Amino acid sequence: MPHSPTHTRTSKLKYNLTNIHTPVDASEGNLGNEMKPLDEDLKDIILRALPLISEDTQQSLIHKLLSDGVESTQDLKFVIEDDIADLLPPLQLQTLLEAFKNETDLVTLDLPMIPSSSSLLSSPAAPPCSTPSGVLPLSNQEHDNSESCGQTTLFRKQWAETFQVPWALMPMEIQAAVAEGKRPSPAARRQMVRILADEIRKHELNPTHAQCVTICRNIVRKYPQSFADLCDNGQLLEEDYISLVIQIKNRIDNLKRTSNFRHSRLSGMKRGATNNYGCDRFEPGLLPEETNETVERKRQRLEEIYHQDGSNMVEKDEVKELMKVTFDLQRRQINALPVPAIRDLRDRWPYLFTHNGLYTHFELLTDIKVLRTLEVAMKECGPTILEVFSKSTNPDIQSILSVGPKLELSFCILQLLMAHFSEPLGGLILFANANATAAELQTTLQLPATPRLILLAKSPESSIHRWMISLEGHIICEGIQPTFLSGLAAVFSTYYIFNLQYQEDAACTLEFIQRRLIGINPDRGTKAPQGKFLSKETGKFTQEKTSPVNPQVLTLLKKLM
Repeated sequence: MPHSPTHTRTSKLKYNLTNIHTPVDASEGNLGNEMKPLDEDLKDIILRALPLISEDTQQSLIHKLLSDGVESTQDLKFVIEDDIADLLPPLQLQTLLEAFKNETDLVTLDLPMIPSSSSLLSSPAAPPCSTPSGVLPLSNQEHDNSESCGQTTLFRKQWAETFQVPWALMPMEIQAAVAEGKRPSPAARRQMVRILADEIRKHELNPTHAQCVTICRNIVRKYPQSFADLCDNGQLLEEDYISLVIQIKNRIDNLKRTSNFRHSRLSGMKRGATNNYGCDRFEPGLLPEETNETVERKRQRLEEIYHQDGSNMVEKDEVKELMKVTFDLQRRQINALPVPAIRDLRDRWPYLFTHNGLYTHFELLTDIKVLRTLEVAMKECGPTILEVFSKSTNPDIQSILSVGPKLELSFCILQLLMAHFSEPLGGLILFANANATAAELQTTLQLPATPRLILLAKSPESSIHRWMISLEGHIICEGIQPTFLSGLAAVFSTYYIFNLQYQEDAACTLEFIQRRLIGINPDRGTKAPQGKFLSKETGKFTQEKTSPVNPQVLTLLKKLM
């Protein structure tokens, strides 16, 4: 008696990318989402894309999406510009639509499965599964549960395909060009390339040519009027993204070459003049009445107080005195080789990683009250700096001046300095939602290894609610004073306390702050990055010669005299 054909069943499986042969039922991965209301999912997606969006706009967006028929996050891919154009400015609109797309951007491959051997033996009449051209079915050895044909496997797109351009960090001219469909100047485009290269290297230090092509092609497709390559007659070239690819690759290759020679805090190399640059008490020595044992006991006492009462005790006289008495031990442990990780130092010295702890340590190290010095300098020099920049023809500077101070005069001056030196604001400053916690920022923001001052506000135009400092990819300090200058003083202190070089994207601005506003002016050495170059005469790599003062910084200092 012939066997009846075996009926195969089709189920949708999601494959874990770490082990492509191990299927995971899609329903298990989405169990948590099913329990979560849709409006909360939408809120999370919106805040990840636009962390500074106001609550009113956020609620309006959610209401609009729900009223237009969005029933799940999978429906977000159908949202178009016209649906929410009246709720957001153009740049934020594009950012949010890109985020919606990424929420549902999956590549679907239909991989037919061969019936199990037992099914084949018991059902010789069962028709074999048809296999699309170029796709091999998974064998039974690879997947024990492959009982059906036509199973669907979902793979996440590669990072380059879902790469999000940090438009908010771009120069004002780039943002305006994108919004108005105009072509930016070569200088603004070069700044854009620098920011793009840094952002790409957060995903891959040495991206392939194909990955760069994917990113640049997506940018040009979205904004052809601003970035597409044109013929002499104004027609688009067939591959209209090539020049942007070349610029990006050249920038990344240059960074890759110099990074092999640049001093890194984590390299474990012998410390040199850069580390004690500007410091009066880099290795202070024990106080006469102290020993290694007594200062260690006092360090342990500080830990004990912190675990009992938390960071609020930093203002107490006992904590202040213990921090001063143990200053030598703090310096020895910070200066130790191999260089300790910041998280380890924070475990041993929790009160150092408070705003007062940073101010006090900086004062003991340099004999300068950093916050008070900055306050006085801004009051004395601020008007002069504004007057000098008011004569500038730099479009970014004029754009900043036309808006005026959004938060504080000191923040406006910092923006002007970074624009003058062609340094991206994101090279030193990040923004986040006013209600965000340190844990949330560490998961939602890609925090760089170098120091950043994170300003938390309801919107970029509103006053600062509070600030945080990140270093080595972690939040290391949460300030309680809601002023930009208090945060700037704290983040500036970290370069001297932890023996850090200024990052390239903010080196000129930081050196100007150091020399003109703080008053640290050593005759020799620099905290700016230094590298090596290939000598044409000897054919060997030679230490790059650097002036004690950056020429751009020196020029501006002379204008302010």
